[in-house]
Amino acid sequence: MLEFGSNLDIPPLEALRGNTDSRQLRHQLGRRIGIEENQIERGPWSLRNALEANIGHAALLCFQTQSEVASQSLLFHRMGEEGIDQALKDSIPYFLGALAPDEARKRAQLRDAKRTLSRLEAEYERALRIVETIDVELSALHAEALTVGLVTALPEPDRLSLVRALQAARSAPAGPVTYAETPEQQSRRHALEDQRDELRKTLRGVMENRSLLLNEHRAANEYVTALSQQESRLTALNLVPSAASDGGSLDHSSRECPACGSHLEHADPTAEVLGRSLEELRVQVGTLTGARPSQRQSLESLDLEAAELREHLRVAESALQDLQRANRIQEESGAEGRDFTRGRIDAILARLAVVDDASLEVIRQQLESARSFVAELGADLDDENRREQLTSRLVAVGRDIKRFAERLGLEHSDDDVRLDLSRLTIVADTDSGPARLSRIGSAKNWVGYHLATHLALHGYFVRQSRPVPRFLMLDQPTQAHYPAENDNSSGLPSEDADRLAVRAMFELMYDAVQDLAPDFQVIVCDHADLPENWFQEAVRERWRNGAALIPAEWLL
Repeated sequence: MLEFGSNLDIPPLEALRGNTDSRQLRHQLGRRIGIEENQIERGPWSLRNALEANIGHAALLCFQTQSEVASQSLLFHRMGEEGIDQALKDSIPYFLGALAPDEARKRAQLRDAKRTLSRLEAEYERALRIVETIDVELSALHAEALTVGLVTALPEPDRLSLVRALQAARSAPAGPVTYAETPEQQSRRHALEDQRDELRKTLRGVMENRSLLLNEHRAANEYVTALSQQESRLTALNLVPSAASDGGSLDHSSRECPACGSHLEHADPTAEVLGRSLEELRVQVGTLTGARPSQRQSLESLDLEAAELREHLRVAESALQDLQRANRIQEESGAEGRDFTRGRIDAILARLAVVDDASLEVIRQQLESARSFVAELGADLDDENRREQLTSRLVAVGRDIKRFAERLGLEHSDDDVRLDLSRLTIVADTDSGPARLSRIGSAKNWVGYHLATHLALHGYFVRQSRPVPRFLMLDQPTQAHYPAENDNSSGLPSEDADRLAVRAMFELMYDAVQDLAPDFQVIVCDHADLPENWFQEAVRERWRNGAALIPAEWLL
């Protein structure tokens, strides 16, 4: 539950209600200690999102648990958890003041300014090229417009007259475009038309002959059919005897009745007449039937000739169509070419607006302004300057770390001691090379350098009014000096060396608080209970003999 006001009382239990979440709580508390809107870029090739430093990151600099304060590898709170070490590396430069809070905004402005600068440089270069080539382009364009019939020839063309003529051509009404045949094309077209007409005439003659042949064939078929019917009637009842198998003539003088077969006294002449008629019919039918193969051959010959004539006619007509289509394309391309030329006139006349001296001067001034803005932002966001700002602040913190280490009598305190932000550790620059905290032995040195580092950082935060909570909480910083159970109970170390070391630690914390008062507080949970007055005045609670941080009645 989060409420704001100038005169607030602790609300009763029944009035408590949830009205925020952890993200908003960090945001609100961060604003009240001075954390401004910020965005820390991860680098141009990083796959991680940009980081916004908040009070959660600042709190990592205010706590040291029992396992952390005596660690040789963990210098900051929760540093061993996934992602926390990188968050510390990214946020500590902001809390030291090496990064401006509006750096992300300036980087976005720099990207936009560079794009604008590139556009203006390209526009200025294009304008200079236009100035150099515009007269040549206008002359070439006028010649092109003259070719397609949009303008007339000019006696003495200069830039002004060319521009006026092209402007008139751009707005001139569009008329039809006709294409005149060449003599060769005209002769070709007439020859094809004559060939087409001759082929059509010949084809008509062939088709007429075929029609006559078909009509004749149809009449012959009808005649053969009639003769065949007559022959069928005469031979239907076998009244007339057939010709002898040896090719002899029929005997029509028989005295036998052809109907009943009885003997007649006198020969019947009817049978003889019918026999002769039947014989003539058979001869005629045979003659007509023999003529049919020659008729079929004639029809096939006419059909083949007609097919060849149609193919030649199709080729002639296709050639004529191609010639007409070519003429039509020439006419259409002439109209399209004129429209294309008008489009080029529009484009080139539009470019004339940027070639006069006033327009060039405007572009040049915009270009200079953009260059100055990019240079100014680039200087503010220079990576080298950023590293220099961070190094300067780390050097100031390192001086206090060395001073505090000398007071505590730590190893390598005579050498230069610095905070290595890339590895989040303390480094002593010795004659034999850098010595990191992990290579400096004994828990006394590990605790001492933790205490010296955090006091030096908070001293810098307070003096520079940086937005970090003004407290440091330590859990059992004297654990290396309380090896026995009786020492834990009495609150006093067993040996004089341990007593001196513990007193030196608390004196350092006391002096740091006094030096930064009233803007800094150190909260210590420890077994130490020194008899000195200044120490006893600083004690707020003694959790022994049943007394604890959480009262026993709360657990019932």
